[in-house]
Amino acid sequence: MYPDRFRLPFLAGVLIAAAERVRPGLGPWSPKVESRLRDVFATELADVRARFLELFDDHAYFDRLQETLLGVAVPRYLTAAQKQTALEQRDYGLWRGGDLLARAVYGAVGFAVGLFLVKAPFIPIPTTWDLFAFACLLGAPFIPDAQVWLLKRKHRNALRAIVEDLRDAEVHQELYQPLAAPGPLDELPSGVTRPADRTPSRE
Repeated sequence: MYPDRFRLPFLAGVLIAAAERVRPGLGPWSPKVESRLRDVFATELADVRARFLELFDDHAYFDRLQETLLGVAVPRYLTAAQKQTALEQRDYGLWRGGDLLARAVYGAVGFAVGLFLVKAPFIPIPTTWDLFAFACLLGAPFIPDAQVWLLKRKHRNALRAIVEDLRDAEVHQELYQPLAAPGPLDELPSGVTRPADRTPSRE
């Protein structure tokens, strides 16, 4: 059993975080951007591999770890990163990019909707709730911020899901480790007798 910093879920989180620090500054998605992000994973993995092999002489373990990270975590991350990059390049689909004019229009529309809801006789809201209209006026300009927050949260959840799935995969791998093949009889520990030779003797 190795420390958490050399286990699959922790390393996936570290590698994804390193790629996310670089990704926003790379511009629109392209094969060059994808290649750059793959390089980030490869560089970080090389550093971790060097530190691991300084402490533990287990090349096979790290090879399996690296194969899973590059074969599972990286493709899933790149898919999520491409979607998020497209959203960022479109300013998250905000009308006018959420500028001051857009926020002013949102505020005016919010006030009009709130006033309508309070004053309309067929809507069961007490007419004394005039503050509701002003609440709509004050809250509506923050709709762009709420939209951006929700989309960023969705991206973070997608990245977190990658790490969680790798944690589950690691647990299953540990539960179903293959049994070691029995060694030759010459390697029996001391005190353990060899089974009797049952070959019938010739008379």
